[in-house]
Amino acid sequence: MAKSRQPRKKKPVEPTRSVEERLAQALSQRPQSGSSREDKPPPPSVGDKVTFPQSDTVYTVSRVSLSGTQVDLHLEGTNIERFRVSIADLDFLNRPTPRPPAKPAKPAIDVEAIRERLTTAQHSSMDQISGDIAVLKKYLRSKGVSASAINALDDLCEETEKRWADVVEQIIDSLD
Repeated sequence: MAKSRQPRKKKPVEPTRSVEERLAQALSQRPQSGSSREDKPPPPSVGDKVTFPQSDTVYTVSRVSLSGTQVDLHLEGTNIERFRVSIADLDFLNRPTPRPPAKPAKPAIDVEAIRERLTTAQHSSMDQISGDIAVLKKYLRSKGVSASAINALDDLCEETEKRWADVVEQIIDSLD
């Protein structure tokens, strides 16, 4: 007679987490990269001279593991080698200190190009606003608006032109 099959037990279903929750958890588990990078010594390289803290014998690194946590050591002038030694157990001699990256040089400022660009922007802006104000003044005259209101638009145009001139001068002075 055949055995009766019992149904498999299903794993309890975990509620699905949103992307935001998973991202927040991943970021909270991530180590702080700012200071830990600077505190870490550079990885060992072949040819580094090392000693053990309790010994004066100087070994040479002959191989570095892929993870960079273990090295093989060779005692110069002999056939003696030590394999898979943790770098935490070693003192490095004459280890070159890593140089900080060079600061990029400031690009030279082409004052003439900036002055030309500012002047072009100023003229373009003033042409645009003058044209818009001329159209608006013509429209307001046709609707019978008082001359004092139309003169206020002329004042606005003149003030804008003066302000543009002041700003261009201020920018060019800051470049020199």
